[in-house]
Amino acid sequence: MSLIKNIKKGRLRTLVVPVLFVSQTTLAIESNQQNIQQPQLNQLADILDVKYRLLSNLPAECPGSEAEFCYHAQLELTSPLDMKVKGWKILYSQVYPPTETKSQQLKMTHLNGDLNVIEPNPQFSGFLAGQSKTLEMWVPSSLLNEGELLPNYILMADGLAPKVIKSTQTFIDPITKLEVKPYAALSAESNVMNSHRDDHYAQHTPEALYEQYLVEQVAQTKIAAGIIPTPQQLQTLPGQSPISLAAGIKLELHGLDYDQISASLARLDTLGVSQQAQGVPVKVEVKKAGSAQAGHYQLTANNGKVNILADDASGAFYALQSLAALLSLDTMSIPAVKIDDQPRYDYRGLHVDVARNFHSKEFILRLLPTMAAYKLNKLHLHLADDEGWRLEIPGLPELTELGANRCLDLQDARCLQPQLGAAIDNARDGYYSLADYHEILLAAKANHIDVIPSLDMPGHSRAAVKAMESRYNNFMAQNDSAAAKQYLLSDLADKTQYSSIQHYKDNTLNVCMESTYAFVDKVITEIVAMHKAAGTPLNIYHIGADETAGAWVNSPLCQSFLADKRNDVHAVSELTGYFIERVAKIVASKGVEVAGWNDGLSETRVDKMPKKVASYVWATLPQGAHKVVSAHARRGWDVILSTPDVTYLDFPYELDPKESGYKWGSRRTNSQTIFQFMPDNLPANAEIRGDVIGRPYSADDTPQYDESGKLVHQPLPQGFRVTGIQGHLWSEVVRHDHLAEYMLFPRLLALAEKAWHTASWEVPYNYAGQKYDQTTQFLTVAKRTERDSQWQEFVQIVGNKELEKLDRTGVFYRVPNVVSKQQNGYLHATTIIPGLAIQYRQGDEPWQYYQAPLKLNADTQLELRALSADGRRPGRSVQVATSTVLEATNTANGAKQLR
Repeated sequence: MSLIKNIKKGRLRTLVVPVLFVSQTTLAIESNQQNIQQPQLNQLADILDVKYRLLSNLPAECPGSEAEFCYHAQLELTSPLDMKVKGWKILYSQVYPPTETKSQQLKMTHLNGDLNVIEPNPQFSGFLAGQSKTLEMWVPSSLLNEGELLPNYILMADGLAPKVIKSTQTFIDPITKLEVKPYAALSAESNVMNSHRDDHYAQHTPEALYEQYLVEQVAQTKIAAGIIPTPQQLQTLPGQSPISLAAGIKLELHGLDYDQISASLARLDTLGVSQQAQGVPVKVEVKKAGSAQAGHYQLTANNGKVNILADDASGAFYALQSLAALLSLDTMSIPAVKIDDQPRYDYRGLHVDVARNFHSKEFILRLLPTMAAYKLNKLHLHLADDEGWRLEIPGLPELTELGANRCLDLQDARCLQPQLGAAIDNARDGYYSLADYHEILLAAKANHIDVIPSLDMPGHSRAAVKAMESRYNNFMAQNDSAAAKQYLLSDLADKTQYSSIQHYKDNTLNVCMESTYAFVDKVITEIVAMHKAAGTPLNIYHIGADETAGAWVNSPLCQSFLADKRNDVHAVSELTGYFIERVAKIVASKGVEVAGWNDGLSETRVDKMPKKVASYVWATLPQGAHKVVSAHARRGWDVILSTPDVTYLDFPYELDPKESGYKWGSRRTNSQTIFQFMPDNLPANAEIRGDVIGRPYSADDTPQYDESGKLVHQPLPQGFRVTGIQGHLWSEVVRHDHLAEYMLFPRLLALAEKAWHTASWEVPYNYAGQKYDQTTQFLTVAKRTERDSQWQEFVQIVGNKELEKLDRTGVFYRVPNVVSKQQNGYLHATTIIPGLAIQYRQGDEPWQYYQAPLKLNADTQLELRALSADGRRPGRSVQVATSTVLEATNTANGAKQLR
């Protein structure tokens, strides 16, 4: 058994290859079972109750694994009726395959990726009414929330039409609009939230979070003048009256076209500020003002008018976004201010994965103006992966005909396998047509956003591999061998057995075939043409270039390639780097900057790469992200911070089994943890952060040498700064457009703050090198006090101004959970974001508004929830096990009630 520890842009893997031990208890069974028939299959799919029950995140042992994390779970299958049938199978998705299972009457087999099969073993005696058939499993991971428990278990049998088991289907709660997983049997007990014997997150109780989220007083003038992201310089003008925009604005433009700012004006219009002949004069002039920074602007609002001077069109655009940010929806006015502002980083990005679970064109078109409102300027679209290819490519229709659809076809002849709980015919699939992509590019341009396409290669490429195999088979059936082989991506004689980090055995392009590079060139050529047609030149192409695991070893074509002395690579371990080098040259030859994930780029030879390269560093902070950044900076490359423990917005907001998201890099990522990040000094974050289970870690940024005296790490080159920072939404467990918004907002605002604004309290980088841990005090008490004060300003602006604007523009943001503390006979409640109404109830009583600490006087269960800023949408309710029953004297008379 080989133990491979690795980390992924979507999950932490402790991958055990290739074992699955199945322990069966042999029983003598007399059975009068019959092979299942179609009516029985249909009935069983409708009535079978499936429960995935966590037994422990801390089992005494983890059979078949040496992983640091392990959980023990049980699948329970219960029929309310006697069903004496055999010959059935259940196909279901599970993120981490078990290393051992145990059952008296069932067995499990791993197929590919996250697909597993459960079926009766020879001892199976049939379903008896109310009696559960169970299968225990030990999994080399932890199970902390329902997000990883994928839906749509498929009941099937040879020769019969399959059907999804009804109890494994999710549904949207009509009140909260959140996804409900009836098959998930987790709880909030400590055995769920503790994943390790040294788990430091046990201290993050609701009581502790209540203290952490206490609201401090912030002057109303600061909230009124607040802008997110924070301008570099802003001063209020004392003695000046606020300016009402209720009658609209009258625009006067100099040095720019209307189209260059139309999207910012559209936002103002949505917020109630339209262009009117009698409106407040707003003069916008583009003229170099001495700043070398793109996006620089100056804004002055006083004496009943607004003047904007910008260095370029983007500066004018962002100045108008700041005008919208200043607006109070309650008064429709802005304060008198003077602003001088410019971005911290040129690259301020958001990565959205539409490959795993597709997100519609309409979702992207809604997202773009909201990104622009907070001055983000790069949309990195992850358009292809193992589970889907989501962009039409002229001349290669198979990519979307087969690769954009999942269904129950394990041979991938007409669609892809139903990975990630995709059901039989997956309604969450699809792709962007040429017209769709053109529309997205035009909308991005209007919002001053560059679209950066990514079609991950050479790993994460199963959709492309299977689509081109389909193309090969179609042309071979027509006796056209040349066309069949033109874009083939796999060596059909390759017998290599491997398992990717996501447990695929067939997801990697063969990098030894010229047809692979013909395919890459074809795809990139078409994408360049799409951008040109939209008037938005392709500036950066992200090739992926990560996570190839053990492929090509037994490929005859690769063996011949490596043996050819004319080539300059002669080992399988060098092939990933070789592929990236060749693809980088293809990209650069088209005038496009090449980009990729740091792990694949690290395998390249600098002299074989273009001079202009962007490395997206996704190593976590405790695992030495600062060392990767330094190594790639010294290669002369641009660096985009993609540190998962800060920037991955598919991780849970909080420690709660009902939250969704992967947690391999961070157990909780909320607005505050992002706000506290110091992106210009990665090692210094060790003073305030822990590892994935909250343990302190140290970050050594001093020069370091190995045993032979070779220099293996040194600090950043003098004066080097990263090019930018990017948030990430991976979509393995994000199945709906509005839930993608839920995962992004409001914490994307904190990421935008880090990308635009340099906080005064951040610890400057030490180019001579420094060690940091939680005992060092470079982030001094004074700096921490300043940070916490600025956090209060930021979060109160979010709660009192920005969330209502998100409501107005239709963004489905997360309404935070309520945290509470019992003290001296009273229950105190709050949320991480102030300014939101809180409600409480007992049992099925009507919801009442929390206005002050609640007096308690006997045992009961209390339920708490917060409402959206506009009061129309409740968040998830939380149960509070109070030591007393609340005395119902705190009802707000006449307050509206939400049932």
